Amino acid sequence: MKNQSMIDACLDCFSACENCATECINMLDENHLRCISLCRDCAEICALCVKFEQRNSEFKQQLMKLCADICNACADECEKFSDDHDHCRECAETCRKCAEICMAY
Repeated sequence: MKNQSMIDACLDCFSACENCATECINMLDENHLRCISLCRDCAEICALCVKFEQRNSEFKQQLMKLCADICNACADECEKFSDDHDHCRECAETCRKCAEICMAY
């Protein structure tokens, strides 16, 4: 049985990370380079988690743990800018939620 809450959390995180990375790129501020990199990594692993869940991969639990680690790293970085940028605040919040759900998986 597919875990719909995990799928939804990963898709929400994917979307928030893609948006945050795009907004940070458009700012042309090199202080945001790590944020962009982590958002891109986070978006990619969230998409991969959904794929692994959909095909019931035998490695999905290991991937969920790595996803949670990357989500938390992304949230840590985005939180540095969350007071000044709504997209970073929203991304951090979404990443934290996704990490929590993936860790419980």
